[in-house]
Amino acid sequence: MKGQQIIIPAKDGYKLTAILREPKAKAKGVVQIHCGGGLPQSLYSNFASFLSENGFVSITFDYRGIGLSKPNNLKSFKADPIDWGELDMFGVLDWCIKKYPEQKKIIAAHSMGGQLVGLMENNAEIDQLFLIASSTGYWKDMSKPFKWIFPPIWFSTIPVHNFIFGYTKVKKLKLGENLPKGVANKWWKWSINKNYFEDELTKLEKISNYDKIKIPLISIQISDDPIANNITANNLLKYYKNAKIRIKKITPKQLGVNKIGHSGFFSRKFKNTLWKNLVTEII
Repeated sequence: MKGQQIIIPAKDGYKLTAILREPKAKAKGVVQIHCGGGLPQSLYSNFASFLSENGFVSITFDYRGIGLSKPNNLKSFKADPIDWGELDMFGVLDWCIKKYPEQKKIIAAHSMGGQLVGLMENNAEIDQLFLIASSTGYWKDMSKPFKWIFPPIWFSTIPVHNFIFGYTKVKKLKLGENLPKGVANKWWKWSINKNYFEDELTKLEKISNYDKIKIPLISIQISDDPIANNITANNLLKYYKNAKIRIKKITPKQLGVNKIGHSGFFSRKFKNTLWKNLVTEII
């Protein structure tokens, strides 16, 4: 399903490019898909189409500075992961609430997309939350090889690229889209702190926003994911302490494959297994 490209204003008015897919029959609900940090919405297009084919409105979008929502030149473009949650995710959910007021609102969040749901001031309007390979990101808690891949990027690539180019070029490293300077610096700052984002969000008086989430939350954890492993994925759940949490652990062996990894959940080959199972979990 191709979908319709639309523009949705973030909370501060910044124009986000989104793809809306609507089912042919009456919708069963609206699924807002949150990308991982620096990952484009195109990665989730097959998953979004599957949801629409199974009766749900689905919406993907790129955060400011990423994919279809980036400016022509990233140099000196101001963006921060906090903006992605507080402004961008908020704006898309607000748009969904206004357009589909009677439909239940579901968020399927991948990786960093699940970290930032607590920053949405309207997160009490969410009816159900899926965290897919989502976790905190302190580097020493990660598994190999990323435990050793990321430090050179933080201490070398990010400062050098930001100084020379005004942004961080990670696309050639196959780590997603190029990152605005502020996003890369914050990712670096959080990832070398054993408390990850907690210290900063507490100082900014934003950490308590996570307490408003009291809905059913399913954390989908994949055994061969070196980033969202058993430690980091469960560390994130500590911030959603008032949610009705259920953990679903998945192994490649269960699905008859050799590897799933951090982003493999969104591979089309899992449409009749992982994707189908997720749809049956929507209440």
